[in-house]
Amino acid sequence: MKIRMALCAVLLTFSPVQASDDTPEAVVHALFDAMRAGDGAAARALVNSGAALERLQADGSIKAGSFEKWTAWIDAQSPGDADEQIFNLETFSSVAGLATVAAPFVIHYKGELVGCGVNQFSLALTSEGWRIIHGIDVPHIGDCTTYRDEVEGQ
Repeated sequence: MKIRMALCAVLLTFSPVQASDDTPEAVVHALFDAMRAGDGAAARALVNSGAALERLQADGSIKAGSFEKWTAWIDAQSPGDADEQIFNLETFSSVAGLATVAAPFVIHYKGELVGCGVNQFSLALTSEGWRIIHGIDVPHIGDCTTYRDEVEGQ
């Protein structure tokens, strides 16, 4: 019996297992942790090369951007300058290897509340793990001071 338990322990130690934190939600959380740290390289490591980052404007137009520009901006920030808090994440996946994460947010810049809304990220399970392949957000039209309470109270 002791030999079986020891063998199981050895197999569990060396078995290739997907890391428990390598989920679409964990990647999105890590993205904003990197932003808060002012670490563009850490953010870039979570995003597929060439991924678009867009914003749905109030008038219905889409403002195009890129994660490359955003992560360069992150590199120019000091730790704590940009503090985007995400909450109430919802993940949708109907096909193995693809997921969409909706992440409401409230963002402070240098201590001042500057916006709120919803981020939506498309992710793919690559050979390196889950990676963001597209991002879009829509700003909330209304009072950002009460937005989080409103969303969490739903």
